[in-house]
Amino acid sequence: MDEEDPLILFLYNVESEVACGEAADLIALQETAGVAMQLIEALRSRGYRILPIPVQNSLDKLRNALKPFSPETAFVFNYCDSFAGNNMAATKIARLLDTLGFKHTGSTADIIAACIDKSRAKRRLIAHGVATPRYQVFTQAAGFYRYDFPAIVKPVADDASIGITADSVVRTQEELLRRVDYVVHCYHQGALVEEYIQGREFSVSMWGNAQVAVLPITEMDYSDIDDPLRRILTYDSKWNPDSFDYRHTPTRCPADLAPEDEARIIDTAVRAYRAIGLRDFGRADIRYHKGIPYVIDL
Repeated sequence: MDEEDPLILFLYNVESEVACGEAADLIALQETAGVAMQLIEALRSRGYRILPIPVQNSLDKLRNALKPFSPETAFVFNYCDSFAGNNMAATKIARLLDTLGFKHTGSTADIIAACIDKSRAKRRLIAHGVATPRYQVFTQAAGFYRYDFPAIVKPVADDASIGITADSVVRTQEELLRRVDYVVHCYHQGALVEEYIQGREFSVSMWGNAQVAVLPITEMDYSDIDDPLRRILTYDSKWNPDSFDYRHTPTRCPADLAPEDEARIIDTAVRAYRAIGLRDFGRADIRYHKGIPYVIDL
């Protein structure tokens, strides 16, 4: 490695507070910086010339940090999945990179926005014939849910299981509106309400463009949880090692799947990847019920 080697500017977000929601949500937001250090070390171990650039609360500071570099000689690894404590604001980073002319990893700002906004993603999936649970968006705790119970209530534009607890699965209209009220007021956004699909849950990571390679499928193992309506990936199950959910929701990779089931899940994941327009890499979260893979997140 020498000064003539291409330079990779590694951007990652550093979060010090949540824009809205629960204080504990900061754990998920801060995970990015820790993983970024592992990725930087991995790239350096392969001989790449890396310059880490932390991104916090100012696009002007980021613009100034990029000024010394030319898009002709520097490439950006964009690992910002949030900005100023807001997931949707991650699109601002991609837009700035495009404005400055830098080539970068990952999808465009418009595609990132479509993934973060679950209702937009689901509209695209439905338009391309990809199975996803029927849904409705509530902007206030009023109105009637038109599909079947049980249902699950989530923030419409968040990820990392933020806003998802054991109370997210609802059985009645009253429970639904109570949970919608929580999401709208705590997370300052609409609530996505969709039919709760029972069955196994898988995570399918992919990378590529013209050709999409599928990595080994991961399964969230809910076998220790008796109640089928509690078999969800809550915030605690991802981020709180002391919780029951975390201790009793191990992941299995590769998942134990019959060849025909694996083929169906892979086909759905790749079609979802292409339907959304993902670039370079992405992941589909899938519920598998009665031979049908339902995409629940991208």
